[in-house]
Parts: sequence; C-alpha cells; structure tokens
Amino acid sequence: MNMIAVIGGSGYIGRYLIEELAKTNIYDIKVLTRLLPEKSNAVAWPENVEVIKGDLQDTESLHGFLEPGCTVVNLAYLWHAGESGNLAAMRNLLNACKEVQVRRLIHCSTSIVVGSVSASLVTENTECKPMTEYETTKLKVEHNILDAARRSFDSVVLRPTSVFGPDAPPLRKLTDDLVGGNRYINYLKSCFLGRRRMNLIPIENVIAAILFMIGYQDDINGEIFIVSNDDEVGNNFANIECTLINKLKCKGHIIAPIPLPHFMLTLALKLFGKKAIRSSYDFSPSKLKQFGFINPITFEEGLIEYTDWYQSTFLKPTERAAT
Repeated sequence: MNMIAVIGGSGYIGRYLIEELAKTNIYDIKVLTRLLPEKSNAVAWPENVEVIKGDLQDTESLHGFLEPGCTVVNLAYLWHAGESGNLAAMRNLLNACKEVQVRRLIHCSTSIVVGSVSASLVTENTECKPMTEYETTKLKVEHNILDAARRSFDSVVLRPTSVFGPDAPPLRKLTDDLVGGNRYINYLKSCFLGRRRMNLIPIENVIAAILFMIGYQDDINGEIFIVSNDDEVGNNFANIECTLINKLKCKGHIIAPIPLPHFMLTLALKLFGKKAIRSSYDFSPSKLKQFGFINPITFEEGLIEYTDWYQSTFLKPTERAAT
C-alpha cells in the first residue's frame, strides 16, 4: 500500500483527513505528533494509524517518520514560533523529504496569503500583498517549498478559504448571536454586511481536495490551487444568515435590513477601536476544477449539515422540537 505521512494531524483539518484516509483501507497512514496516545490530552487516532512521536523541529524524528516514495501532507503551522521558527521548521521538513526521496509533498496553506489587493476576483496568478506576519510567513513557506521541491520531489500547494463545519470557529459566533444575541445588534450587522462574500467552504470539500491530490497520478510540478466555494451564489452573509434563521427558528429581523456602503462599516469599526474589515474578494476555484476536481457537496448542503449539528449539540430538546 502507498504510505501517507501527515504532519499537523491533530488540527481541525488533520483530524478529518486522517479519519477519511483510515476509512479507505488503501493507505498505510502515519501521523507525526508531540503527544502519544497514552497522554490524556492526545488525539484518539483510528486503529490503523501509526503514531510517531516528534515534530518539525526535531530532525531525527522526521527521518524516522518519512519513507521513500511516500506522500507527505503538511497541515502544520507553529503559532508561537514566528516567521523564523516556521521557516526553520520547513527547512527541516524539506531536507528530510529530499534525503528520503518522498514522492510528493502536499502543503495546505491559506487563501489569505493574498493579503490586500485591488482585484475583486482572486486567482492563483493574483500578485500577493500580505499585510500581517502570519500572511507573510505563510507565503514565504509556500515559496520555500516550491523552490526546494524542484528536481527533488513533486509538490503542490493548496489555498483553502475559511473552513467551516462542526466545532470550527467560522459561523459559530454568527449562529450564537442569532440564537441568543441582541436583535438590534444583529440587525445592524445585517445592514452593514448585506450580501458580502463570506469565503466559506465546508470541511468535506477541503478534505476531498487533499484526497484528490494524494491520488493524482501525474506530476503536479509545484502548482498552486485555490480551494473555495466562492463560485456558489449563496456564499454571502445575507443568504447564510437567512438559512440559519430559518433552520434554527431564530427570531428574524422586524424589518428588512437596509444595505449600507462598506465605508460606513469601516468608519463604525474605527469609532469602536476595532480592526477594519478588508474589501470582499471572490476566490476562484476554476483552476482546481480544470484539473478534474469535483466538490462532493454544495455550499448549501454544507450549511444545512452545520445547522443540523448545531441543533443537536447546543439547543435544548424543547428548542430542537420547535424546529
């Protein structure tokens, strides 16, 4: 069987990915983790997953983790290491991939490496202008991977937009506010955000994109792919809010929200000392689709699944009965 080596498997995307890989029974699966299963706060991995203790800062553990011809999936980001720590960790991984001679490295980045640009439609060819340390670091990691992989091993970079699903932060605050928040604040939020793009994507579609790249037979040669559902018209604040209100039987707005221009939102946030929201972009998934990828579910189906999970997890039995 082909061996898949997953780094960052204890994160949100990682846990879903390993669960799906384990179901297939066609791969040998290894996961690199700092916490072994016997630890109380360690992730409970499927039985057919081999757990290796180590991390990207431990070069010896990487050599014991990787195997010749394997596919590496990197989902890790060292949140407290800063730019220098993350780049050093990536050098360790890239050197190990070269020495062991892996088949392919699939790196999961993020769409927000694009930073602040003037284009309303963002593609893989849009020049990135990162603004934060996180965005700058993620972009430099991408460049280091693509530079190091040339003539050594196959590589691909995925840039998913904001991933939502059970227990994921996106949508959680909006849902909580609609269920039990202040109706006047909810109304103002709806006026300010209107049909603004939310750039959300169900976790199922992100996992499917990674699995697609794992199984892709030809060399990918360092291509970058945006993973998004921004081509679906319902992926905007107004539609999402309407779906959540209807499915969860929340109290709707007394009068229809009045759309307000973006500059008014920026001004209001400045008055309250909040960070301004950037201009709304559409992240194009066209390139990934041209390679043959098909999303397993629609954005709307993912949204309905999320509301079903929220109902069963947070609403009292009497509230669920009312829905």
